[in-house]
Amino acid sequence: MFLKKLEIIGFKSFADRVVLNFEKGITAIVGPNGSGKSNISDAVRLVLGEQSIKSLRGNKLEDVIFVGTENRKPLSFAEVTLTLDNSDHMLPLDFTEVVITRKIFRSGESEFYINKTQCRLKDVFELFMDTGIGRDGYSIIGQGKIDEILLSRPEDRRQIFEEASGISKYKYKKEEAQKKLVVTNENINRINDILLELQNQLEPLHEQKIKAETFLKLQEEKKRIDITIYCHDIDELFKKLNNFKSDYTVIEKNVLKLKTEIESKKNTLNEAESELESFKEQLDRKKQDYYNSINEIETLNGKIELLNEKVKNSEENIDRLKKSLEDSKNKSSLTSKEIGVINDSIKEIESKKQYFESELSILISRYESIKEESSLKQMEVESAKEDVVDILNEIAENNNILSKTEIMKNNLSEKLNDLVKTQNNLLNDIELKNHEINEIQNNIESLNSELVIFNDDKNLTEEKLKSLEDNIKIQNGKYEKTLNEYNSAIAKLRLLRDMDKEYEGYNHSIKNLMKYIEKNESLRKNVLGVVGELIDVRSEYSLAIEIALGSAIQDVITETTESAKDLISVLKKNNFGRATFLPLDNITYKPFDKSFNNCDGVIGLASDIIDYDKKIEKAIKFILGRVIVTKDLDTAISLSRKFKNQFKLVTLKGEVINPGGSITGGSVLKSQNILKRKEDIKLEDIKCNKLAKELKELEKHKDTLTKEMEKTKEKLDNIINNINIKAGILNDLMKNKSSLEMEIEKLSTIIKQSELEEKQIRDIINSYDKEINKYKDNISQLNQKKACLDKLIRDYKDNKDSSADVLNKLEVEITNLKIELAKYEQKLMNDVSKLNEKELEYSNITGSIIEIEKSIDKYENLKIMYEKDINRTNEKSEILNERLKKINEEIHEIERKIETKLKNINIDKEILDKLENEYSKEIEKKRLKELNIQKLEMEIENIKNKLWEDYEMTFNNAKANLINENILTLRQQLSKINASIKELGIVNLNAIEEYKNLKERYDFLKMQYDDLVEAKNSLNSIIDDANKIIKAKFKDNFNLIEAQFKETFKKLFGGGRAELILTNPDDLLNTGIEINVQPPGKKLQNISLLSGGEKALVAISLLFAMILIRPTPFCILDEIDAALDDANVDRFASYLKDLSRESQFIVVTHRKGTMSVADTLYGVTMQEKGVSKLLSLKLESA
Repeated sequence: MFLKKLEIIGFKSFADRVVLNFEKGITAIVGPNGSGKSNISDAVRLVLGEQSIKSLRGNKLEDVIFVGTENRKPLSFAEVTLTLDNSDHMLPLDFTEVVITRKIFRSGESEFYINKTQCRLKDVFELFMDTGIGRDGYSIIGQGKIDEILLSRPEDRRQIFEEASGISKYKYKKEEAQKKLVVTNENINRINDILLELQNQLEPLHEQKIKAETFLKLQEEKKRIDITIYCHDIDELFKKLNNFKSDYTVIEKNVLKLKTEIESKKNTLNEAESELESFKEQLDRKKQDYYNSINEIETLNGKIELLNEKVKNSEENIDRLKKSLEDSKNKSSLTSKEIGVINDSIKEIESKKQYFESELSILISRYESIKEESSLKQMEVESAKEDVVDILNEIAENNNILSKTEIMKNNLSEKLNDLVKTQNNLLNDIELKNHEINEIQNNIESLNSELVIFNDDKNLTEEKLKSLEDNIKIQNGKYEKTLNEYNSAIAKLRLLRDMDKEYEGYNHSIKNLMKYIEKNESLRKNVLGVVGELIDVRSEYSLAIEIALGSAIQDVITETTESAKDLISVLKKNNFGRATFLPLDNITYKPFDKSFNNCDGVIGLASDIIDYDKKIEKAIKFILGRVIVTKDLDTAISLSRKFKNQFKLVTLKGEVINPGGSITGGSVLKSQNILKRKEDIKLEDIKCNKLAKELKELEKHKDTLTKEMEKTKEKLDNIINNINIKAGILNDLMKNKSSLEMEIEKLSTIIKQSELEEKQIRDIINSYDKEINKYKDNISQLNQKKACLDKLIRDYKDNKDSSADVLNKLEVEITNLKIELAKYEQKLMNDVSKLNEKELEYSNITGSIIEIEKSIDKYENLKIMYEKDINRTNEKSEILNERLKKINEEIHEIERKIETKLKNINIDKEILDKLENEYSKEIEKKRLKELNIQKLEMEIENIKNKLWEDYEMTFNNAKANLINENILTLRQQLSKINASIKELGIVNLNAIEEYKNLKERYDFLKMQYDDLVEAKNSLNSIIDDANKIIKAKFKDNFNLIEAQFKETFKKLFGGGRAELILTNPDDLLNTGIEINVQPPGKKLQNISLLSGGEKALVAISLLFAMILIRPTPFCILDEIDAALDDANVDRFASYLKDLSRESQFIVVTHRKGTMSVADTLYGVTMQEKGVSKLLSLKLESA
């Protein structure tokens, strides 16, 4: 076995995935201090299960996860994978390659995997036990381990010697046995306490059991006598009941006859009373009609009087309204004339008012026009004076600006000439740099083409790798699932077989007997077995057959009656209990008529639907040969009735119809599954074989996928390496190109800025030219404007006086016209107010006339309507008077009929009273007879109920169990039995079952106690054996290591001597180990007195001695040569080279002498701050 590969992701400074492939021989890991090379040995410690964070150089577990840098984020987990070549199967696994993985998360949780299957830390620890590899082994040695070997107490130093002696496994087994022994002792003490308690309970419970059995015997005798007495009393009561029923029948006939006569008379009387009621209703209706007609006539007379009064009122209202109408018309005519006069006056005033308004408007317009014109002229002149002053100032200002602008224009023209020269120089530089960029671009395109090919290959390879990893995960999942199913099935099969072997589900007596038979050859040859284990039943029939068998499922079948007798003797002798035996030479069965087979719902005889050996046919027919199995209860009931309850029937759901007709059914308690267990064993056995084949196929397929994945990973690593190289070259070219482009961009920016500046200068010069021309034009225009304003001021002074005289005259004329106009406006307002008043008055009069005319029409219409109503009402009154006479005649006729009918009803009532009195007497006789019958029936029912309540028997079933003795004698016997039961006092009927259960529990616990004692002895034996092996192996290997240590010490030190001393040779299990050495030219002394280099060389001597005696597959040495001088380093390196022929070494070092003997070099660097990188070199090819 040797170390093939180490993969690290996110562990300490290894942020990226790092893979170290190891060959046999020596691999050296080198690098500057702080580069992270010792993190590689820490990674191996981690994956091998190191739990001490101090040993991993951290404070807490999550400290070993990459914490991030300025440019990188922290990672959430760390993963280390160790791949070992297990071709020699040194590790106890059926794999040629073993992969150990450990994942650590920031939550502090860890996950361990062996060949990608999750496992426990304990599994990893046990896997490497006694190999020298592991957390307590000597396969990883660093400066801390050197100090631990040399400076620890002798007792603590013993541990590394135990690993080198190969006794760790035995020591571990011993510790496990000691833990189990503690638990076993606790269980023994606990069960012993329970057994003592159960013994105290068994004796009083046994007395209660005997008392309960006596009570049950007396109770059974009492039952037989009670049943006989109950049946006798019922028979006597039935005789009395029959006599009462005969008398009752005669009375019932008389009652029925009287009842018929009474009902007939009642019907006649009811008909007569119905007719009488009908006559009374007719009379009531006629009287009601009479009274209604009178009321209606009176109502009509009142209505006529009211209508006459309304006609009179209407005539008075018409006369009054006509007079009012005439007055309103006269008043309307007078008002209309007054309105005409006022309208004429208003028209005349409005005409004069319009004339004066027109004249006033003309004068005001003329006045305003002259006044405005004068004001404007004055304002214009004032403004012109101010403008002249402004123009003079503006002319002076324009002359100043014009002079300054011409000077600035000349300066800018000189600057523009210098700027154009600079631009031409920059354009030449840009042209040269563009030529360099074109050459670089050609190289970049060539590299990009190569990278595209590599990336395509990489993507394809990654896809293939992912597909393989996914397939492996799927296969692992399938394998794990199938393995779990297989383990579960194996466990279930083992359990079922153990249960079958231990007769689980059988009575205690059968278990003990069958185990006894198995140990006794003479008994075993004549015993065929228990019924339950000798038959095979299909699952759908198992419940029915188990119910049909009942307790017979535990009957024992024997060859002969003598065998049965022998077994009964065994039961008695060993106090095993009771059992039923079926000797084949003694039992017989009567063949059964199978005519029922043609009936619907019948499955068949119970003995015909099960499988068994022909040899035991008599026994099976004896038990099940007269039991019929049906599909359901209805079929069973029908069949039982058809064959007159002659045989037992069982349904598939477990209901039972017994011979005689009783039915047993309801919910079925959980069965012991005795019959189903055999079928389960067969099914589980088939399942286990199938799963085992699937596991082999899955494992084979998984190995194929794993090998293919490794090849794909190697190919991917090569592709990525090529991509990185090409990407590096491309990156350099891109940087050069980018640098040139940036320079061109800077030059272009300068040119653009220069061009922008040139444009700005030219724009400014142009703007200066425009401004110069503009100011010259402004000065010319201002001079012209000043000449015009001077002329305007002179004209205004000449025309100012004539305009003032015209305005004064116009103001006088306007005032006179306004006074006249105000007079006419006042007159107009007065006339308009009068006109509004008269028009309102006229409107009111006109409205009143219209209302009066409407009222007159209304009252005339009402008068006509009232007169018509009077005529109609008189006609109705005459008709009602005629009807009143006719109704009076009908009332007298109905009263005569009622009188006749009442006489006939009274006669019928007298006859009915006589019949009802006679009927009541007969009913009373009948009631008394019914009470007597009910009393007797109740007494009979009470006795039947008591019979059922006491013994769950019907009267008919009870008659089959009567005692043929005198009833008085039986009553005397019953009194004696009751007295005996009373003497027993309180009886615990549960004591029988409780005693049985308690005894079974006691016996079971006693067996457990004995088993635990045996287990305790076995564990003590294991511990003793382990101690013997540990002592022997430790002593032998210690002597070998000591001898080899002396040799190794001499070679490494070039002389001197060394010895290993046991601190307590008599106690090889606990003795410590002292190391004494004498380097050349020095006295023999303890190693604590040596120099640092000498201590390191002593520890290396001891380590090499152990490797020579018990080679470890690989050994990691972490800077253990640091304290050695160059001469000792050379001796160390030489010795290491010799040892590498047998063991594989990985050495973390920075000493040249050690590097010189390495076959492979790995360099650890930190190109990026905080992130370790790896470089590899095979020295044979270097």
